[in-house]
Amino acid sequence: MSISSKAKKAIAGGAAIACLLSVAACSSSSSDANSLYIFNGKSEIGAALEQLAQDYQDETGVQVKVFSAGSGQNVTEIMNTEMTSQDPPVIWATTDLLSWGPSGGDFIEDLSQTQNQELKQLLDEIPDSARITGPDDETFAIPITLEGYGYIVNTNMLRDLFNLDDAAQLVEDLRKCSYDDFRSFTDAVDDFIKGQSSTVTVNGHEYTTAAQKTDLTGSLTGVFVEAGAETWTYANHMINLPLNTVYSTFSDAVYGDADRIEDAKSAIVKEMEVVEYNTSHAAGEDGPNPRGSSFVDSTTGSYDYSLQLFADNKGLFYKQGSWIYPNLKKIGASNLETLDIIPIKMPFEQSDIKVEGRTPETFNTTIPVMPSYWMINKQAGEQQKKNAEDFIVWLYSSERGKQFLNDECGFIVYNDLDMRNENILNDAVRYYLDQGDTLSNPFDAAPGSWLVDVGDDMKQQYMVQAEWDPSTYAQFADKEIAHWKELKASLTGE
Repeated sequence: MSISSKAKKAIAGGAAIACLLSVAACSSSSSDANSLYIFNGKSEIGAALEQLAQDYQDETGVQVKVFSAGSGQNVTEIMNTEMTSQDPPVIWATTDLLSWGPSGGDFIEDLSQTQNQELKQLLDEIPDSARITGPDDETFAIPITLEGYGYIVNTNMLRDLFNLDDAAQLVEDLRKCSYDDFRSFTDAVDDFIKGQSSTVTVNGHEYTTAAQKTDLTGSLTGVFVEAGAETWTYANHMINLPLNTVYSTFSDAVYGDADRIEDAKSAIVKEMEVVEYNTSHAAGEDGPNPRGSSFVDSTTGSYDYSLQLFADNKGLFYKQGSWIYPNLKKIGASNLETLDIIPIKMPFEQSDIKVEGRTPETFNTTIPVMPSYWMINKQAGEQQKKNAEDFIVWLYSSERGKQFLNDECGFIVYNDLDMRNENILNDAVRYYLDQGDTLSNPFDAAPGSWLVDVGDDMKQQYMVQAEWDPSTYAQFADKEIAHWKELKASLTGE
């Protein structure tokens, strides 16, 4: 998941700061010119990055200090402390332009002004949808990786559900089908779980559910796996889809007119309809997982619990991203080799969509692809900034750097999409990248506490309720739209 998504769900507290201070106290200062301090917010690559830094230090003589935030730590809070310390990071991994960009302290170096020709080449290779740019055409970052999310599905489950020799055609039909087709399909799966067989048309092809359950399909208890306690799963990732109807990219959401959020109202209302359907067809350990107190419980509604439910084949679709592969592998999931990603289908009409070139078909045939980024501290010394540029060039051009990015971290390397690793979900993301334009991540540009507040509102007003009142969706949308504008105004001083 993106750094900001982790930060939103991480547990804030003094323990995180105390841990950081103890690490910093034991580390040598990186403030001299022949040094480089890297702040890493992706905890899962911490150990590999430490070894990479040591190898780079051995090769170049540049003293490299790495701090990696641990799982469960508040990355934003730790970052705030470090950036205002006497020894701030020179490179950091983030998606947060709001806190450190031109309007938030001006800490981010404009890489487009570099004199390093190899770095210029790397910048030229960044896909337009993955650029973090400024109002004056600044380029603020280099993508660490490209991650995408949607409905993760075990294709072997699809095969058994419809008694197919091979599920490839069904997967392709699910990638391309309309919202209405997908809704009919999930209704058919729900009927199957309840013991009824039916026939459904998906993208022009008919499919009939199997007459008998197999060991695999017999484990299903619901259509979707949900993590009701984790607000980022239904706030950040779902609200991102209506945001994509009015903001084309992360940078567009940062610098675009705040009033444009008003045009997202109808899309937010329709997104709520989808969230209601999905969460009312959620899988549990031994049966359906109904909305209510247990749905949002920190144990039975947690990310880890939902991950295990999907690994145990309790639900067909799991709204998550390519980043979950290492965690599925860690818990011994048996379906690793047969995973794919289907777009999150939305009932949008053209009148709901204000971004030029996007259509209802766009939303139902592709997925959001979100980079994480390396940024360079504008306030660092000139030699340290040069060290940072040299490190980034080495990372993307040397065999050791590529080994780190591809083999050890399992990343999609933005300037070499042909590189492959064991993460089969990366292949699913590449499929959508190869098809052309993907959706973006304007949710990462949400002002202030907006995503947290949206998630809390959804959790408190809806996730604990067995029945939802659709007449409240418009009021919910109005509230969140007004809150976006208020927070934007507080950031810009307007």
